[in-house]
Amino acid sequence: MNGLGRLFGVTLDASDDPWNLALKHASMWAQTQGRHFPPGPYEAMLEELGTRSAYIESAGTVEVASWLGPRPKPSDRPLVTVAQMQEFVGRGGLLEVMQEVKKFVTTRILPEVPIMVGIDHSATGGVVSALSEALGADHLTLVVLDHHFDALPPSARMITALQSELDLLRGNSACPARSSGESYCCGNFLAHLLGAGVIKPEHLLLVGVGDYPGEAAGPEWASYREAYLALEKLGCGFFSLEAFEKDYQERLRQFLRERITTPYVYVSLDLDVGGERCVQAARYMDGPGIDRRALIHVAEIIAQGSQSGAFSLVGLDVMEFNMHLLGLETPAGLPDMTLDTAWSFLDALTAKGSPTFLSAASVLAHPKLSPKVGRFEEVTR
Repeated sequence: MNGLGRLFGVTLDASDDPWNLALKHASMWAQTQGRHFPPGPYEAMLEELGTRSAYIESAGTVEVASWLGPRPKPSDRPLVTVAQMQEFVGRGGLLEVMQEVKKFVTTRILPEVPIMVGIDHSATGGVVSALSEALGADHLTLVVLDHHFDALPPSARMITALQSELDLLRGNSACPARSSGESYCCGNFLAHLLGAGVIKPEHLLLVGVGDYPGEAAGPEWASYREAYLALEKLGCGFFSLEAFEKDYQERLRQFLRERITTPYVYVSLDLDVGGERCVQAARYMDGPGIDRRALIHVAEIIAQGSQSGAFSLVGLDVMEFNMHLLGLETPAGLPDMTLDTAWSFLDALTAKGSPTFLSAASVLAHPKLSPKVGRFEEVTR
């Protein structure tokens, strides 16, 4: 078959969060009692692949050491510690995995359309790097749906003594390896891509961010606010979580219509953007995100732009699955809909594998066949 979306997995979960590590240890103990679990989101997604799309085929997984995954082997127990995770990130381990993802996409996926499912959002850098190298940074827009803006150094987020104390007590961090300085990680991978010229700030769009600094932020947030808004001044575009209040549809449509000016688009979904609303199994959930209708609406608007010929969708991913919570009932008695939400987003974004989506493969095979730009506005009104 030609012109396929190629689904692949990256089962990387190098978090130093003690709660997450405790869940891993519980999983290892359960394995010694004969319990078996899907090792990662790729395997979980495959269970529905046959009934979802005839235009997407499985492409395997990027190899990751078992102790770095969400379901380590019982023999990995000595490695599943805060210190080991911090050491791995601090020495550039996540950057090495990102390079392996780039190699995997370049050699085993392109010119077909990469569709990645995984955990640590830093892996997105590998797919985007491969596409940027093939198509050119000037021609690629990256649309990220995320509750957090992953382009800030950890030091900018941990700006007050109170927050530092709470992080120490709770063991929480927006980015793994607090002691590793500004090593490449899920909390700052976008900054690394910007700094390396892999993406241009004017072609980086953030949708659903809940950490956008408001006017009412206190003086202790000054450095955070300055770091955030400095990137906005460079050209990064934001449609914040707050912007989804009330009648957001036309404003969202206009934002995407005006800001997507390149012939190629990559879409990255961090599941926490719908946390506590349509997603209950994301890795970092620190507040309610957007609801399912809004999430699908974003995908539909982008799909309409692709169908119009304004640009080609050349890849997408769904990241930050929490495998320990996936499919469980919430304390309030609600079933977890994370997998269904992920598939519904993918379906809406690809228009269920329509020929327009598949045309991206032809574009990658023949880069000179650039799609026409300028019809997005007409079709998405």
